[in-house]
Amino acid sequence: MASRAITREHENMVDWTDDRIGALSDSGLKNLLANAERKSVDDLVARCRAELEKRNVSKPRKASSKARSGLKDFEHEMSLQLAVVGRRMAEKYDLSEETAKVKSAGVKGFRAHKLVGSDGHAKLGGLQRAGFVAIDRYISYRRCSDIVSLGVFLPKDQDISEHRFFVIAPQEVLDGGKPVDAIRDNHGQKQSADSALMFDDLEAAADAFDKVLARIAA
Repeated sequence: MASRAITREHENMVDWTDDRIGALSDSGLKNLLANAERKSVDDLVARCRAELEKRNVSKPRKASSKARSGLKDFEHEMSLQLAVVGRRMAEKYDLSEETAKVKSAGVKGFRAHKLVGSDGHAKLGGLQRAGFVAIDRYISYRRCSDIVSLGVFLPKDQDISEHRFFVIAPQEVLDGGKPVDAIRDNHGQKQSADSALMFDDLEAAADAFDKVLARIAA
C-alpha cells in the first residue's frame, strides 16, 4: 500500500505540464519546486527552475546602489543651490518671518513661511514626501495670502538630466504663468498658488522668483 501511494504521488508530480507551471504564481511555483526537489522529480525540478529564471529575467531591474547614491547626491546639491538663491534673495528683500507677520496683520490664519528648512537646505516638497516623485525640493515665502516658491522637480524613474526648476505664485504676480497642473503632474495634491512656470536652468528660475518677490516683498 505504501509503495502504491508513493508511485501515485510521483505520477501526480510528473503530470505538471509547462502550461500549468507557467500559470502558477511565484509563490506557487516555488512551492512546486520545493516539492519536486524533495521527491527527486528531476525533470520537474529543471522545468520549475527554468520558469523561475525566465520570470527573473523579465522583471525590471532595481536601480543599483550607485544610481540611488547619485540621485541622493544630486538632490543634496540642488537643495544647497536653492538655499544659496534663498540667501541671496534675503539680502535683497526683508524675508524674515517677523516682518511677514507684521505686514500680514489681520489676515486670518496667517502663518509665516521659513524660507528654507531647519537644516539650512531647501525644504522637502509634498510630492516627494508622498513618494510620487524622485525629487521635490523648494524654498518659499508668504506675505498676506500670497505664497511664492522656487524649487526643483524630478519625476520618478527618470534620468537626473530630466530635472526641471519651477516657480509657483499667484497668477497676478507671475508673468506668463500657467496653471500648475498644466506644467507638471501634481497627483491631486493641492498647490500653494494657482500658476507656475517651468525652467531648464536655476538662474532663469531664480530671476523669475526675484521678480515675484519684488512685487510682494519690496
